[in-house]
Amino acid sequence: MNDKRQTRSCQVLAGDRERALALLRVALAAGVSRSCLWFGEAAPDGVRRLGRHDYLDALGCECDLLVYDAHAGLYPDVLAALLGTLRGGGVLVLLSPSWAQWAAFDDPALAGLAPWPLGSTDVGRRFLQRLQDQFAASPVVRILDVDGTESLVLPPAAAPVHSPELNEDQHRVVEALLRVVTGHARRPLLLTADRGRGKSTALGAGLARLLRERSCRVAVLAPTRRAVEALFARLHRDLPDAGGEVRYWRPADFLAEAPDCDLLVIDEAAALGVPLLQTLAERYNRVVFSTTVQGYEGSGRGFVQRFLAWLNERFRACRHLELSAPVRWAPGDPLEALANRLFLLDAEALPPVQGVPRYRWLERDALAQEEALLRQVFGLLVSAHYRTRPSDLRQLLDAPGVSVLVAECAGQVIGVLLAAAEGGLDAALAEAVCAGRRRPRGHPLLQSLATHGGWCQAPTLRLLRIMRIAVDERHRRAGIGSGLLARARERAEAEGFDLLGSRYGVSPGLLRFWQQNGYRVVRIGHRVDPASAAHSVQMLASLSTAGEALCDAACARFLDDLPWRLLSGLAGLDPGVVSGLFRQAGGDWAAPDAQTLADVRHFALGRRDFEDALPSLRRGLCAWLAREDAGENGALLVRCVLQGRRPTREQVAMLRRLFAAGTPLLQSR
Repeated sequence: MNDKRQTRSCQVLAGDRERALALLRVALAAGVSRSCLWFGEAAPDGVRRLGRHDYLDALGCECDLLVYDAHAGLYPDVLAALLGTLRGGGVLVLLSPSWAQWAAFDDPALAGLAPWPLGSTDVGRRFLQRLQDQFAASPVVRILDVDGTESLVLPPAAAPVHSPELNEDQHRVVEALLRVVTGHARRPLLLTADRGRGKSTALGAGLARLLRERSCRVAVLAPTRRAVEALFARLHRDLPDAGGEVRYWRPADFLAEAPDCDLLVIDEAAALGVPLLQTLAERYNRVVFSTTVQGYEGSGRGFVQRFLAWLNERFRACRHLELSAPVRWAPGDPLEALANRLFLLDAEALPPVQGVPRYRWLERDALAQEEALLRQVFGLLVSAHYRTRPSDLRQLLDAPGVSVLVAECAGQVIGVLLAAAEGGLDAALAEAVCAGRRRPRGHPLLQSLATHGGWCQAPTLRLLRIMRIAVDERHRRAGIGSGLLARARERAEAEGFDLLGSRYGVSPGLLRFWQQNGYRVVRIGHRVDPASAAHSVQMLASLSTAGEALCDAACARFLDDLPWRLLSGLAGLDPGVVSGLFRQAGGDWAAPDAQTLADVRHFALGRRDFEDALPSLRRGLCAWLAREDAGENGALLVRCVLQGRRPTREQVAMLRRLFAAGTPLLQSR
C-alpha cells in the first residue's frame, strides 16, 4: 500500500488555455487508456464532462484522471468534491491562467461573491493566493508553464487501491449493524468517518447480509437520495432482490408519515440536526446513525462529541465506531493532505481554556496570513455548523462586505460571528424587486422581505446580516454569543445601519436565544426544508427610525397572520417554536372578549363540545401563549387547538382539564 505508484498527484498547466488543451491532448494520446472526469468545456469524445451544477452526480464514480479547467471558474466546492473521485495513483490535471498573473484573471466564479452593484474586481484574491502557496509547496504538485520546454507526461494508471472485498473497518460496521437488530433494543450505533472511508458501502453490505438472514423492514434516511447512492449500490450488488424491504425516505416525509420499521438507518445524520436526531432515537428502538466528520460534506467532530454525549447519557448502551482506513486511495495520501490543508477540511477547535473573553474585529488580510488563527476561526465554524463547505472559506476571506468578529480567551478563539452588509438599493430597483421584475445579486434577507412579504421599502434600508454565529460548546451559556451580537450591534449603529437581521433553521432553543438578544420574527418559511425538516425563520432588530417602522409593521403583520398559517403551511411546526412566536407578542396581543371567555369556561366544565368551542379556544389560547408559557402540556394545546390535529377522546378530556386548571384566562375571572 505504500507503493509510490498508488500516490495521487497533481500537474498544473499554467498559461494560455488553448495551448494547455493541446498539451493535454498529446499526453492523452500517448498514454494508456484511463477513466477520466472533466470539469469545464472542450472534453474529448468519450470523456464525461461535468459542470458546476451537476458535479455532485459524479460523487459515486471513480477515475484515474481528473481534469479541472480553472479557466471555467475556480469553485472550491467542486474541486474539493471531485478530488474524492480520484483513485490511488491517479492524477489531477489543473488548467490555470498564467501562474504569475492568475490574480488578474477575470474568474467567472468571483461574480457570485459580489452583491449588486459590486463585481468580480471588488472580490478579494486571498483564497487564490492560499491555493497557489499550498500547491507550490507540495511535493506532489508539478507546475508547468505551457510556453516552457517541459511537456506533460501522465504516468500509467495504477492498480486499484481497493477491491470489492470489505476491509477490516467495514467488516466491523457490518457486525455492529447486525447486533443493533439482533441484540437488545434501544442500543443505538453511531458510525463516523472522514470522507472516502467507505461507511455507506459498509452499511449497504450490512443491510444485504441482514436481509439474507431474516425478513426485516429497513428505513434509510439521508438529506438527499444522492447521499446514499453508495449504500444502495452495494446493497443491490450483494442482494439484487432486496426489493421494497429497504426504502429511502426524505426526513420531512418520514416525520410526517412516522412509518413502522425494524431498523432505522440515518446517513449523513448531522444534516438533520441534533434535536431531530434525538426525537428519532427516542421514537425508534433500533437505530444506526452515520455521518461524515471530515471532508467537503463533513460536520466536524463537534457534532459527534455533542451527539455522542447525549446518546451515552440517554441510553444504557450506545456503541461508537470510527472508520479510519481509506478505501479509494492509500493511507497517508499526500493529495488528501494537501486538500485538507487548502480547504481546512481537518480544522478542529482547540482544547478548552479559562479566562475573561476579549472581542475584536479581524482584518481579513491579516487573517489570511495567520494560518493558526484562520484554522481556529474556521475550525469553530466547522464544529458548530453542519456542512461548512470550502466555498464558505473563500467567502470568509474574499467576499465584499463580510466582517469577522471573534471572542478570544487566553489567545484562543472561543466564538466567531460573520456578518454581511445588505441593502441601500435605490427606490426604483427596490420596487422592481418587490414586483418580481429584478433579482440583483446578494441582499437575500431584504429581497425576501420585499418579494415574499411585500415590504417594498426593505431593500432601500441598510441591514447588517448575521451570517453565522458559533461558540465553542465548552463556553456556551456564558454570554459569549450574546456578547458577539452586542458588539455587532455597536458596529452597525456606528456605521449607520438601519437594521440587524438573521435567518436560520428554527428550533425552540435558537428562537429563544435570538429573542433574548432583541430580535423579532418577521417571516417564517411555509415549506419545511426536506433535508433538515426545519422551517427557515427571518428575524430583525431595529437600529434607526426607518428600521423600527419596518420591523414593527412586519412583526405585527406576521403575528396577525400566524393563527391562520398554523392551519396550513405551518401545521407541522414544532409546538415549542409556536409558543415562542406568540411569546414575541407579549402584552400587545388583544385580550379575548367576554363571549370568548364564556365559551372557554363552558368547554372546560364539559358543557361545550370541542368542535363547537374550537374558534373561541383558538382565540383564547393565542392570548394565553402571548402572556405566558403553557408548560409541559403546551405541545398538546398547540397541536390540537392551533394546528388542526383532531384530538382523541382522552385528549379532549385532557384539554378540558388544562383550560380549567391552567389558563390565566379563567384564573383572572
